[in-house]
Amino acid sequence: MIGPVSSDELAEWAGEARERWHIPAIAVGLLRDGAAATAGAGAAPDDVFRIASITKPFVATLAHEVLDLDSPPAGTKVAATVRQLLSHQGGLACEWPGSLEEFGDDDEALMRVAAGEPRLLPFGPGELFSYSNVGFWLVGAAIARACGTTFEEAMQTRVLDPLVLGSMGFAAESAVPGFVQVMPGADEHWPFDGDYPRMRRPSGGLLASVGDLLRFAETQFERRDLQRPLVSGPGFEHGLGWFLRKRAGRRSVEHPGSAAGYQSLLLLIPEERVAFAALTNSSRGLAAITDLLDRLGLAIDTPEEVSLSRAHLEELAGRYEASGVRLELSPDGNGLRLDYSEKDPFRRRWDAYPPFRLRPVGERDFEIVDGEWRGQWLGFVREGVVSFGIVAQRVW
Repeated sequence: MIGPVSSDELAEWAGEARERWHIPAIAVGLLRDGAAATAGAGAAPDDVFRIASITKPFVATLAHEVLDLDSPPAGTKVAATVRQLLSHQGGLACEWPGSLEEFGDDDEALMRVAAGEPRLLPFGPGELFSYSNVGFWLVGAAIARACGTTFEEAMQTRVLDPLVLGSMGFAAESAVPGFVQVMPGADEHWPFDGDYPRMRRPSGGLLASVGDLLRFAETQFERRDLQRPLVSGPGFEHGLGWFLRKRAGRRSVEHPGSAAGYQSLLLLIPEERVAFAALTNSSRGLAAITDLLDRLGLAIDTPEEVSLSRAHLEELAGRYEASGVRLELSPDGNGLRLDYSEKDPFRRRWDAYPPFRLRPVGERDFEIVDGEWRGQWLGFVREGVVSFGIVAQRVW
């Protein structure tokens, strides 16, 4: 059981994490025994941030109310069902194959996306977990169609207003501005200067305060219909809009967010009716959030390191690619070294990250042990196929 934590303690821990990782601002909140403690460092506790992909549990909650989960989303060309799209097993690439500018920014933008041709993975629906923002855009369009209104209006009137989440919406007059590192791994930041396209809203467009995230979390403790495991990935399972993990022996229900100069996390321990929310305006904010979880005793459960032969590590090594992602893996002692680069979907440029060191926690599963992504898992799910959130195939 998580013990009492005061707002002053949260503020102290948030300040230390902010200083360690050079985060411009962070706001945190902890719900325990029906009472919330909130704090901020560089921001006030009730400041509004973009919550990025924490939007996805809100979309899953709404889709569960208005859509047939076991049919493909109406108005689209995909074979995957809504249930498969909400659990990232729809067989779709993470991002759209071309520019989003062609779809415009009006009320019909999502409908035009839904009528288009998303990039398909070389795996069919229901085969593998591979994170896909596009799948949520298609679900968002189906929600709008089913409700006879825009996606934004449906979310506002059917979820946000009934729950009295006053800070939440797809626009805010005084949201905390987002910042990105000048390069991956750097302490220095500069303001994010891009736009957030309207058709991306179902995958990450909501803004909120930590207080409203905790109020939403309180309504989700009993939502076992959304928390039922549907597919697994390296170190986690996934339900409808939620990642499912084990933290300090407890079942956690959670979703991180990362987009356009913001990183965030909403985490529930349903059996203890505890929830934790953290919002940052930095592209490395999850590193600071991981520090706070350690202080709360909520680190991810991981097995002991195993011993692997050099020959086995060399069999796994190589270059793996997916749309917008490149991974180069090479033996490093008893583990692997990961050289990772990705194409930023907002700034449309390739970013190369400092190398990561991975320790083996199974014959085919590895954990990043240091740096900004400490605690993240990578797994080899099939011969020549690696999963690191999205699925990538070996090219050499």
